[in-house]
Amino acid sequence: MINIKALKIKDIRQFFSYLIVGGTATIVEWGLFWLFVYPLKWNQNLGLAVAYIISTFVNMVLGRKLTFKNANVINKSDNNVLNVVKETSLIYIVAAFGCLFNILFLNLFTEVFHLDAMISKVLTTGIMLLGNYLARKLGIYRETEKKSDITID
Repeated sequence: MINIKALKIKDIRQFFSYLIVGGTATIVEWGLFWLFVYPLKWNQNLGLAVAYIISTFVNMVLGRKLTFKNANVINKSDNNVLNVVKETSLIYIVAAFGCLFNILFLNLFTEVFHLDAMISKVLTTGIMLLGNYLARKLGIYRETEKKSDITID
């Protein structure tokens, strides 16, 4: 259960920043998915996978610059190159699981419920939103605590 009193204003701001960053990456993903599946006639799973890889890169760059700019990758070292490789690897590992779930839901909606691929992709994105945010917040990044953080009481 979520303890509302324990939520910090910075966590709420961070989540809204993630929505903007994620929204931008989602527009990239949906646009590429549409391009690959409809005009280019790719298989929907291949189109999803390629669009997901590209949008993950967009999300990673914008997320680091805007959402998680004050966070450190878990087990940060003194070697900046190693930290970038570790962060990128963790993001793409999380993204691989996300992509698998995306494919699972996409096929469920298109094959079982006979929905259009684009509508299925939009529904799948909604389902995956919170899980993707929590994977990054809890599994990849660690915030550096500041005494000036304000909590909601």
